[in-house]
Amino acid sequence: MTGIVEDSIARWARALGAVPHVAGTPGQAATRDSVLAWLSGAGIETSYDTFLVYLPQPLSISVEQTAPTTRSLYEVEPELTSDPVTRTERVPAFNAYGAGGTVEGPVVFANYGLPADYRILDSLGVDVRGKIVLARYGRSYRGIKAREAEARGAIGLIIYSDPAEDGFRRGDVYPEGPMRPPAGVQRGSILNATGDPSTPGRPSVPGAVRIPESAMAGVARIPVVPLGYGAASHLLRGLQGQAAPGAFQGALPIFYHLGPGPARARLQVALERGEDAYHRIFNTIAVVRGSEWPDEWIVVGGHRDAWGPGAVDNVSGTVSVVAAARAFAALAARGTRPRRSVVFATWDAEEWGLIGSTEWVERHAEALRAGGVAYINQDVSAGGSNFGAAASPPLKALIREAAGAVPDPRGSGSVLDEWRSRSLSGDDSGRPAPVGDLGGGSDHKPFYQHAGVPAASFGFGGQGGVYHSAYDTSTWLERFGDPGYRYHATSARIAAIAAARLANADIHPYDFAGAGNQLGRMVVDLREEVRAVSWDTRDEDGSLEASLDALEASAREFQLQARRLHAAADSWLGAGRVDQRVEEVNRRLRRANLAFLTSRGLPGDPWTRQLLFVSDPANGYATLGLPTVRLAIREMDVGEVRGRLGELTERIDAAAAELASAADLLARD
Repeated sequence: MTGIVEDSIARWARALGAVPHVAGTPGQAATRDSVLAWLSGAGIETSYDTFLVYLPQPLSISVEQTAPTTRSLYEVEPELTSDPVTRTERVPAFNAYGAGGTVEGPVVFANYGLPADYRILDSLGVDVRGKIVLARYGRSYRGIKAREAEARGAIGLIIYSDPAEDGFRRGDVYPEGPMRPPAGVQRGSILNATGDPSTPGRPSVPGAVRIPESAMAGVARIPVVPLGYGAASHLLRGLQGQAAPGAFQGALPIFYHLGPGPARARLQVALERGEDAYHRIFNTIAVVRGSEWPDEWIVVGGHRDAWGPGAVDNVSGTVSVVAAARAFAALAARGTRPRRSVVFATWDAEEWGLIGSTEWVERHAEALRAGGVAYINQDVSAGGSNFGAAASPPLKALIREAAGAVPDPRGSGSVLDEWRSRSLSGDDSGRPAPVGDLGGGSDHKPFYQHAGVPAASFGFGGQGGVYHSAYDTSTWLERFGDPGYRYHATSARIAAIAAARLANADIHPYDFAGAGNQLGRMVVDLREEVRAVSWDTRDEDGSLEASLDALEASAREFQLQARRLHAAADSWLGAGRVDQRVEEVNRRLRRANLAFLTSRGLPGDPWTRQLLFVSDPANGYATLGLPTVRLAIREMDVGEVRGRLGELTERIDAAAAELASAADLLARD
């Protein structure tokens, strides 16, 4: 799409990333004003909304080794003479939603701090009760590590970045190379919930009824602090006891032991409490109104907050949204408005728990149910040159189509061409480019997993180790991530083209046929998974097999109706028909997406309602398909499995009925 220019993107990116802008701070409020000025200056209708949310900022943090030697371990990354951005204010190294307090005890090394790691510790007789756990980043969302340590009786948790995954083992460290240096610290939230924990399920507007801090779900009850691997190495060197298994060994130049002790640590964390812990956050909203169907919305969004300067995460996504919005504004100024409304949003407090986008979705739930067409997410849209994407099944073909319409900056064809060349080879060369499935970890989650709006997320990645650190700066990005801001502009073009296609199509460009094929494969795999379980209660009456038979039949019916719909739509569009029935057809297609929501929610998580794909509660970042059934399988509950199979079958039938009625409308003379 024309009007997306690298020089403008570079100017905006350097301005937004000049200083840290953590949610709830003056630096973040300044980014709100900058984005609004750039968008309103292009003639776009702009506003911002305000939420008052629970964001307890740190007042003081200390980590000390108290045995066998004493030393202070806590550090904020030192400034670098070669990177002027690091000479600005620096953000404390902390994990949001950890507990305040002071704890001291022997240290136990728990590898990644996941359930499988604790099972190994249990088998070796290593108990973490009353201990401070030391775990490395990787393999899951950090909140899972906090949850598991607390559940097993640990009194505190230290999370560090091991150079095996995130440091010198992967390449030269910053500033000589792109990888994390010894003092580089990964900040981040450990909230095991989505949205403001003080107002679960409802928007956090000023004056909202809130639950007390002691009752908030998903908030840790033990202190949790991140360290760089330079500091963590002192604790690891001080551990004795059993040798860590091979899978626990990292890349530091020591042999890792499990402990407990003799290394001991003291954590001291003081946080804002009470009213002081509540801060205002601000989403910016820019709307290009639709000329024909203004109440049907395509939302293009990316979060604006960061844990530091945030050049990659997520200044890159913010400026992609700005650039796409200004491209739409330029077309509108020339008289070419989209047929549906396109909303361009930059979200606040994503890094704390997807808070800004979640509160917005909760506030606009009715409008999204009625007219939400799609959500396009731009999170880390340019930190390298390798394109990747994930999407709801009906949007996967659209993302490939948009990528095929944009030249790759390397000049080797389209982004799709380069993507397929890098991802597929040999016998796979005839397959489509791989679009993943949406789990958690970014602002698509409230749209897709709560509101049922189809979503897509994509961008360009590469090698790097400055994630959530003070070194995620424009200097790093212009040396290693995206010199010339070419991939920033490319991601913005793909987002703009996808949004334009969604905004202007006569019939929503959902690929229900492709979605049906994927659903069919998932159902077959699910049957094999159910059959492989040694159930405590035998399926003597065959009801479990009958439930699986019914599910497969429903999936086949969905596939049939999806093919009928596509044939009818192709015929209708090919004949050049224009009449009002298309509005009702599109309404039924949107309802087909909503049919895959469960009113019951996931077990233990009524807020998450998506039946196709969610973030795995055991991992956080990973994706779990057909989640309600699979979670019931994990609990070995035959009755719950049968019930959830019946619910899934019912919802697939409802979606198929919507497709059938849409196809009938299109086929009618």
